[in-house]
Order: sequence, then C-alpha cells, then structure tokens
Amino acid sequence: MKKPTLAEVKNYLDESNAFNLRGAELKIVSAHNHLIYRAEKNNAVYAIRMTNPESYRAREWISMGEEFEILRAIEKTGLGPKAYYLDKTFRVPFLIQEFVEADCFNILKPLSVYHLERAAWAIAQLNLADITPKALPFMSQYQEKSLMKSVFVWQARLADSVRRNIKKDVLGWAAKIAPLTARAAWKLSRYSYLFAGSKFFFHFDGAHCGNVYLRNGRVIFLDWQKVSLRNDPTFTLVRFMVSVEKNGEVSNFLFNTLLSSYLEVNLVKNFFEMARARLLERQVSDLVWVLWNYTCRQDQRPVEEATNIAARYESVLNSIRSF
Repeated sequence: MKKPTLAEVKNYLDESNAFNLRGAELKIVSAHNHLIYRAEKNNAVYAIRMTNPESYRAREWISMGEEFEILRAIEKTGLGPKAYYLDKTFRVPFLIQEFVEADCFNILKPLSVYHLERAAWAIAQLNLADITPKALPFMSQYQEKSLMKSVFVWQARLADSVRRNIKKDVLGWAAKIAPLTARAAWKLSRYSYLFAGSKFFFHFDGAHCGNVYLRNGRVIFLDWQKVSLRNDPTFTLVRFMVSVEKNGEVSNFLFNTLLSSYLEVNLVKNFFEMARARLLERQVSDLVWVLWNYTCRQDQRPVEEATNIAARYESVLNSIRSF
C-alpha cells in the first residue's frame, strides 16, 4: 500500500472534519516507520500519527487502535502524549494526539546524572502502570516470559540475513556472530531462574534515547509503536541504557546510576543480577539486529560501511568475556 500524500490527508480532514480539523494548517514532520503530521487550527496544535504502510517494518508495530488505548490507559502518569481521537475511516488508520514540545535525549547528550535519574524514575513509574491483559485484552499477545526466547530470535534473524543476502561480507559477519550468540546463550541460561517467580511488568520497548524527551523537568516517551508485558522489571531500563553511550557500550557508572535511581521508585529483589543478564541479552540482540536490518534494507554498501557492526561486535565480545 502506498503511503498517503500530504494532500490526501488534508483533503480527508477537510471532508470529514475529523476532530474538528477542517481547514487546519498541516505539515509533515516525520516520514519514517510512522508518518507524523503537525496540524494547527485556532492556535491549537496536534500531532497526527499513522503507520507508514511502505515501511518494511510495518508489521512489527502495534496497531493505531492499540496505541490509542495504551496512551489513554497511562494518561494520568504523564509519561506519554495525550491521545485525543482515533480514526479508522481513512485508508490508513491514524490517531490524533498532543503535539509535544520537548528536548530529545539524543540532542541532550552527553547525559548528566540529572537526566539519567529522571529517565530511571520515569521508567520505574511506567513499569508499575496497571496495564494487564485483564484491563487491555490485546496485551496478551505481547506477553513474554523468558530471557531465552531471544536465543531463537538471534538464530532466526541470522538465518534470515543469510537467506536475504549471500554477499561475502554478510556471510562473514553471520559466521562471526553465530558463535558469539552460542556463548551468550550458555551464560544467560544460568540466570533464567531469577525471572521464574517474577510478576509481569509493563514495558515500552522503544525507550531508546531518540524516543525519550525532557519537558519541564519531567520525562515523556514518544512513538509508542512497541510495548510488552514481561516477567522482567529491567527490560525498558536496559533498553534505554544501551542507547546512552556509543555502540551499545555501558560503563559501570551508567549501569549503577540508572539501577540505583530506578530502585528509589520500584524496589525489586535481585534487580542488579537481572539487569546484568538483560544487558548482555540486549547487546547481543542489537548486534544481530544490525546485520538483519542491513539485509532488510537491501543496502548496497558493504556492511561495515553502512553500519557500526564492527564496533558493536567488539563491545559484545568484551561483555561476554567479562560476564
């Protein structure tokens, strides 16, 4: 399906008067995995958000209807933009939400202790949000139980990378990464018991620095295209953690600052041990993803020119050695 043009969206708003936006001034502000438009009318500003149907990753994301329900469910926390309206009539469903003016953590780097503390506190509050399959039945399909499920994802993505692209450099990197995943899997298997008795926590899976913003001293998360329920309180925190420094590296200072700050809000038994295991899982997952995503994009440049795979490989290798 072709992505809608700006004119198509404007014509639809003018004809349908969805959320009373007939005649609104409209411009596109992002056209990646999701299409985001800025709509202004009568001095009020809104964001119109829809999945980009041309994105090769479109099937990975939750639906606009699910995203709308999530944002409404967490509205009182202030951790996401306010969601006002869901439209299912336009050929690409969209939601209308608050247009957030805030400072992106990617722009704020290098992050100070102040930034890290606020991110950790916000993530802890988010994990404690009352999002369950009972409250939102669709969440049952986003429930994950085990660290070790990632091992199968690693294997599948490496195989898919080779299937998609049999260039010499892709085959070479797949052959280098495969034994690394086996070593990581063996090490992680010794930590699985930590998660066995844990309750489920709500997670924003896209909490990297590009989706974390600071507004008036408070953190707000944007682009809610991927969420989960996991028997692991560390997932979102570690997801954020690996995006702070270069190539997925995590210093002891960063690790300890984020975990200590998180525990001020949500006290969890064995939290440091859980986070250590999850960190290794995330670093390996991101390394595998870099190769897999390169082949999905059908990039014609050499892998090492188009990605940071070499630096990530060294980072993962060091993590496994010290684990």
